[in-house]
Amino acid sequence: MPERGLHAELKAWLRRPGDLVEGTVWGYRADIIRGDLLLEIQTGNFPQIRAKLAKLLKGYRVRLVYPVPERRWVIREVDGKRQRRVSPRVGRVEEVFNELVYCPTLPLESNFSLEVLLVHSDEAQAVRWRGKKRTRYTVTERHLVKVVSSTVFEKPGDYLKLIPDMHGAFTARQLSKTAKLRITLARRMVYCLAKMGMLEEVGSVARAKLYRVKV
Repeated sequence: MPERGLHAELKAWLRRPGDLVEGTVWGYRADIIRGDLLLEIQTGNFPQIRAKLAKLLKGYRVRLVYPVPERRWVIREVDGKRQRRVSPRVGRVEEVFNELVYCPTLPLESNFSLEVLLVHSDEAQAVRWRGKKRTRYTVTERHLVKVVSSTVFEKPGDYLKLIPDMHGAFTARQLSKTAKLRITLARRMVYCLAKMGMLEEVGSVARAKLYRVKV
């Protein structure tokens, strides 16, 4: 059965003339082979491919492509009718740290690069369970509407472009307020950047760690 959904549509968007799609390298299936560059599309769950990347990076340049929905249109069946509405939530490139937190030293690999695509997507949802006051939904399928932008991170220092000028040492909470990020995401950012060697701990204030960009 042909591959469908967001993963397949991103593969078609990324493909260039001369690319080999769904090739095999060292026993692993690669989404796209472009010379000595392998493109791997991962829509989530980075831990799932850590072992695969660790082996492929020993002999190939590997670019991990991760889509972040900047805008999502949610599609549900309500009273027998199909409804499509836009989600109020707006995605950001920084959300890649929600996945990168599981493998924060990966950007230290010289053959590794990461491409974050901001996309617009359709998200089909079905009822998972229905309670008296609340209904839970599960995602059944996602489709690409369009790619809005692409940001490529070739080396650890490239990730610092996501940190605003904090004017010296800062805590994760201060980063959260300045960059208008959720505190959980801000904490994951500073954790990853510290693991990459881009931030250093310089003390604490009110039991919160202070960080500073390493120069």
